Amino acid sequence: MSVSRPAHTKKTEVINEIASKIQSCKGMVVAEYKKLSVAQLSQLRNMAREEKIFIKVYKDSLFQRATNQLKITGLDAFLTQQNIFLFSEEDPIKPAKLVAKFSKKNPDLKLKAGIYEGNVMDTAAITEVAMLPSKEELYSMFASSLIYPLRQFMLIVKEIAKTKQN
Repeated sequence: MSVSRPAHTKKTEVINEIASKIQSCKGMVVAEYKKLSVAQLSQLRNMAREEKIFIKVYKDSLFQRATNQLKITGLDAFLTQQNIFLFSEEDPIKPAKLVAKFSKKNPDLKLKAGIYEGNVMDTAAITEVAMLPSKEELYSMFASSLIYPLRQFMLIVKEIAKTKQN
């Protein structure tokens, strides 16, 4: 007869939750929040909720077990201190952009690592990803590039019309 210890069952559930989140997300980041106040963390959580980003604090050892279970290597070195994990099922860049945006006003939040397009990225690489423009920004840039020649043509036509009137 085996007696199951509730603590082990709970840990297994958390590990499975983490593994499920990692598998279902398009992008995730690890950020250190060591010196953030409760109010700042609440603000970060509210911003994440608006962006449809799942945000949670897990024990690093449980997160490490989940990544080992999924055979993901390269994150263990970043699982130190007090970490918060952000997952996005929609846009792989959103979590990194959110942390980068939030850390401009709150430098105590430090982007450490992440998973982008299935690849583990270190601090430098995930920071570069955070600087990439979002889909909306790219669409806007593309639309501007299409409109620019038309705008220039309209200005030329207007100038020609002015010279013919004189």
